[in-house]
Amino acid sequence: MTLIGSAALLWHAADRGLDVPLPENSMDVDPVTDSDALAWMCYDALIGSEFERTHGWHVNLLPASVLREFPEGWEGRAARRIYGMMTVVVPAPVDILAPKLRRNEPRDRAHAEWAARIGIA
Repeated sequence: MTLIGSAALLWHAADRGLDVPLPENSMDVDPVTDSDALAWMCYDALIGSEFERTHGWHVNLLPASVLREFPEGWEGRAARRIYGMMTVVVPAPVDILAPKLRRNEPRDRAHAEWAARIGIA
């Protein structure tokens, strides 16, 4: 599974032992997967699901085509961790921020400032 978006930024912060909330917190996790089993689990946690009502956040499963939004070579800069039987790939903060900064929405700029302030980008 590849984790992208705001949750990926938070993953990098946590991986460095930082517990700093994002400005304009996101209430979703954006994974990309080619695993049918994982995709079915994600579908059970989509917006409006019982999972969201219980946990306060939801899964926004994305197509693999979104990975084309990252700069060339992103896979070589990505972090990889194994959790049980799942390998999670998390693009580097600079790569996560690239499509956000192209969008140039206030929330995305705030996330880039946050990443710079805590030293992950």
